[in-house]
Amino acid sequence: MRNTHVILCGAVLLFRAAAAGAQKPQLHIVLPERARLASEPPMVRSSALIADGGMRDLLRNGFPARLHYRMERWEGGGWFDDIKAVAEWDVVVRYDALAGVYQVFRAVGRRTAALGTFADIAGASAAIDAPFPAPVSPPKRAQKSYYNLVLDIEMLSLTELDEVERWLRGELKPAVRGKKNPGTAVSRGVRTVVVRLLGGEKRRYEARTGAFRP
Repeated sequence: MRNTHVILCGAVLLFRAAAAGAQKPQLHIVLPERARLASEPPMVRSSALIADGGMRDLLRNGFPARLHYRMERWEGGGWFDDIKAVAEWDVVVRYDALAGVYQVFRAVGRRTAALGTFADIAGASAAIDAPFPAPVSPPKRAQKSYYNLVLDIEMLSLTELDEVERWLRGELKPAVRGKKNPGTAVSRGVRTVVVRLLGGEKRRYEARTGAFRP
């Protein structure tokens, strides 16, 4: 038992060392040119969101990744800032072990689009990180505003694979909306231990623009 403990600790230390040398994930909001601030939404850009070794290992062992984005447009200038618009969307990436490929999908509202099938994690990561126009309404002219973006990345459990399949077929979306079957509590507990050991249970990233007037 003691030798097993030493080996396990060594594996965790090696993982942390590798993760420390990996590229740091980044999330950005890119505003359109000033002349188009009132007519075009901002672009969401990112880098290395799923490229680290821990995320790659989880994907290859059957844990799909769900990326949930929430973009808020705020109006400032008064006593309190007010939310004027909100948009949410999801990206799911999974590894197909039989085909040996990564599949990436984006869901906006009730529409699901395939972003591609990739032979390696680098291709899937590039698809996720590519610039995407946020589906949020822009502000009116002369309205002092700013955007705030929150991204939550969560690894789904093995028992949620069926829900992911249903979601990809256009059926109900319990997996990507966080509604889990209470009967899978034990398996979720095991999943939590495994995923946390690899350092990828849940991650949150935020980005915000400065105030602007169209």
